[in-house]
Amino acid sequence: MSDAATSNARFLLRPRWLLSHLLVALLVVTMVNLGFWQLRRLDERRDRNALIEARMDEPVAAVEDLLAPGDEARVDDARFRRATATGTYDDAATVVVRNRTQGGVAGAWLVTPLALASGDRVGVLRGFVSFGPDGAVVEAPPPAGEVTVEGLVVDPGSFDGTAPRDLAPLLAGDDVLPGLVLAEASVPPEPSADDPLAPAPDAIRAVEPPDLSEGPHLGYAAQWFVFSAIAVIGYPLVLRRVIARRGKEVDDADGVAPPDDIDAELEDLLRRGG
Repeated sequence: MSDAATSNARFLLRPRWLLSHLLVALLVVTMVNLGFWQLRRLDERRDRNALIEARMDEPVAAVEDLLAPGDEARVDDARFRRATATGTYDDAATVVVRNRTQGGVAGAWLVTPLALASGDRVGVLRGFVSFGPDGAVVEAPPPAGEVTVEGLVVDPGSFDGTAPRDLAPLLAGDDVLPGLVLAEASVPPEPSADDPLAPAPDAIRAVEPPDLSEGPHLGYAAQWFVFSAIAVIGYPLVLRRVIARRGKEVDDADGVAPPDDIDAELEDLLRRGG
């Protein structure tokens, strides 16, 4: 950089400009950290998906063999395992988990305890129901008699929203297994909302299984890194333009004619000399 350019750039050391440099540097550091945070989230998502797929590939087991009342430590080892449960539903003890959505529709989950032959009970997340015309949750009574349910063991503590609070009274029972069965199949079957022969008041949809996609984390990470690169490359270019503009203003103030005026003066001098 020439002495003149260096002189023109000295204003960049003023407090206002130093604050600008600091803010841009902090912004770049923040965006880079956000990018790496999204990559860490991606790794966590991949680890979770690998765990779910490995657990789902294990042999189907009776839920009594995977869980025991009061033994919450076993829930972590049993979650996402495929399990079966046979017994009779206690419809009067059904828990309505509100503030749920599925397929863009607002509604609730129905969790009904299933009394097992062992005397224990397990909460079965039977499905999702919407709201009726009156705004109340659609009633969907469970199948009567002995029922066999197959599905994934899920940890109720992993649910968001009001679900843990709604389920707490059910799970507090001394005879209740600490995990839930996310029902995928039932014999006899549940009245399905996808069945055109099922009456509308009995409509119930199976709750969607865990999402095994990688989510948007990789795309978000790339965006943060691109924004960081734009700041790193673009800010010096902006400063260069500011320096050039400041230099021109100084030259004009010192009475130095701009290039267009200098050319005009040369032409006039040559014309006179001729």
